[in-house]
Amino acid sequence: LTAAVTVDKDSNERTLSAGAMVLGDRGVVCIDEFDKMSDMDRVAMHEAMEQGSVTIAKAGIHASLNSRCSVLAAANPVYGFYVPQLKAANIGLPESLQSRFDLIFIVLDKGQSSEHNKLIAGHVLENHSSAEAADQSAHRPDQEVEDDDEDGTSKPTEKFGARKIVSVN
Repeated sequence: LTAAVTVDKDSNERTLSAGAMVLGDRGVVCIDEFDKMSDMDRVAMHEAMEQGSVTIAKAGIHASLNSRCSVLAAANPVYGFYVPQLKAANIGLPESLQSRFDLIFIVLDKGQSSEHNKLIAGHVLENHSSAEAADQSAHRPDQEVEDDDEDGTSKPTEKFGARKIVSVN
């Protein structure tokens, strides 16, 4: 996530390789499975988020690299499911790292039937089973869309995920 010293195979020289937070300088770094990050990565990330830079001093290389980026991270609850009584303990991050985030959203999967979840899973699998299926799903003429209202909102009538493009002048 931050930076590492690597050995070049051809020249056998040590080089500095920038990590995601350095490459994302003045941008956004998106991290999934944040809860599974090693403690060593968390310490390095803490410095990068606090100071806006990554300092590395390894193998004779001393460098300070900018890492002024916004971090968007996604994590699963500590016990695999959200426990309302635990509040912030569900996140499972040290307070020092939690305090570096400006916003923390808890997204719950509520009120969806298992049939609805199967429909979504089927749609995802169908679209990602091959490159052709993913390309075709963006332009499906066989999907009908029925207008709900005059404001242009729509709902699928045949298959999950049908869309209608509405232009606003």
